[in-house]
Amino acid sequence: MRGLLVLLLILLAPPVRAEQVTTHDFFRITQTTSRSAQTPGAWRYTIGPRTAEARAYWRLLLDAWRRNLTIGLSVKLGGWEVIPTESGLRFLPYCRQVHPGCFTRPPVSGELQGWKLELVLLDLHNNLDAALSDARKHAKPYPATITISKFLRLTVYPDGRIEAARSGWKP
Repeated sequence: MRGLLVLLLILLAPPVRAEQVTTHDFFRITQTTSRSAQTPGAWRYTIGPRTAEARAYWRLLLDAWRRNLTIGLSVKLGGWEVIPTESGLRFLPYCRQVHPGCFTRPPVSGELQGWKLELVLLDLHNNLDAALSDARKHAKPYPATITISKFLRLTVYPDGRIEAARSGWKP
């Protein structure tokens, strides 16, 4: 029950960086707390596609974004940008007013539609923004972790730093 209440609060909370854009529910946030002896009560968030349609668009995005990071190009995620460096990844603010041009978009073909890809990207932004906002509140005394399914793991520290790392793939 507590998890459901927290999830509801996350989804209804106003974003910290940018205005929330109305989209469909392509993604979901799952929130858990750690039960390990090393980090009891540390908050963890997982953002993943909700439907089969969302998973199809997500596979397209993952392939393109992983390829970009592997060859040294950045990936724009709305209000944030992931930049590859020699020592790993950096996660930096990017777009203050989020719109479809604030994303790294792969070419769309086949049954997938460009206008729907925009909705998927904006929904990803909304969920990431909500998870980051909540993680900043709960990153005490242990860091909070946000995982974007098979792509990126963000560690939000109590002092506000955010570290990025690959999640579920290697270059």
